[in-house]
Amino acid sequence: MARIFFFFFFFLLLVVVPSRAFVVGSGAAPRLAAIEAHDASRRELIAEVAALAGLWVPGSALAADGRVVSESELLGFSRQPARKVVITGANSGVGLAGAKLLSSAGHEVVCACRTLERAERAAAACGPTAQPAVCDLADLASVRAFAASDAARGLDTLALNAGVALNTKDTVPRRTKDGFELTIGTNHLGHFLLYRLLEEELKKRPTNRLVVTASPVHDPTTGGGKVGSPATLGDFAGLRAGPGFDMCDGGSYDPEKAYKDSKLCNMMFTAEAARRLSPSGVTANAFSPGLIPSPDGFFKYQNPVFARVFSTIATAVGVAETPAFGGSCLAFMAADASLDGVSGAWYDTEPPGKHQLLCHDPSDEARDLEKQKLLWALSDKLVGLA
Repeated sequence: MARIFFFFFFFLLLVVVPSRAFVVGSGAAPRLAAIEAHDASRRELIAEVAALAGLWVPGSALAADGRVVSESELLGFSRQPARKVVITGANSGVGLAGAKLLSSAGHEVVCACRTLERAERAAAACGPTAQPAVCDLADLASVRAFAASDAARGLDTLALNAGVALNTKDTVPRRTKDGFELTIGTNHLGHFLLYRLLEEELKKRPTNRLVVTASPVHDPTTGGGKVGSPATLGDFAGLRAGPGFDMCDGGSYDPEKAYKDSKLCNMMFTAEAARRLSPSGVTANAFSPGLIPSPDGFFKYQNPVFARVFSTIATAVGVAETPAFGGSCLAFMAADASLDGVSGAWYDTEPPGKHQLLCHDPSDEARDLEKQKLLWALSDKLVGLA
């Protein structure tokens, strides 16, 4: 945590502390006035970066006796037996890095991306064992088309990795093609439908897996979870209301909270899927790749200047991970033999910057059995399966 506090202190020195402290002598008044004229925009930018921190600052471990997976173990993930791995969001960041590692190790990879161009570019970067496929999670018709395609047949691992985090200053929600708030629609509902359509395909072999990329910000007790509005689905008032909801709990639109809520949905979905899959032997687990500053990933919709500042400082103080590390986490979760039979687990990058995964408990709400079941039922209804 000391590095995290230093992170914010250093940011304050660079960005927040105004030059008025050095305004002295003749001409000070106009200079001070000019500085003060920028105060409002400075405060807005500070708030924006604080919100970014809230989404990304890693949390503290909830259990000290969980399994620790070292970086060498992550990179040494199983090459055999060869698996067919479907990865959403394989065109950038963790998804692309994981796809490259799996492909280079001899596994077959399906790069499921929003457009054919992105998918083809990703597959070309991975090599001959990778194939492109279109799966736009913000369009349920596209999800259905992919699930019905040959690319989805014979899969061994379904890695639900893609995700969006919108600009924390947005005041009006963006929508998917089906009318859902974009963050929940993409990060949860699109993935939920994809899994449900491929559920029977996954059940064909007991060694098959469901892997979900999540985040510690789903937990209000973690460092990132404490900043800003905490994740909670409340009484599901928004989801109960139908596709036009702004927030899952029925509250006013808050893009930062929407992201946290989507990660809470990921955790609850994974837990319920693990329980439902148990008789088949198929496993379902969630993991976090950690803080990975990337202009084409999490920071895509954020203020570019302050996203760069945030990324630079996070890297300098050692709380950031690299796309390569995140990719090794994904590859390990998707293929390593040590996870055979392990289900319903949560692997987080703890402590930050140590390049390892720690298995521990998710948040209290994520473990609420009744809420898990209700989320499943409401999601079924929203995507047209009930």
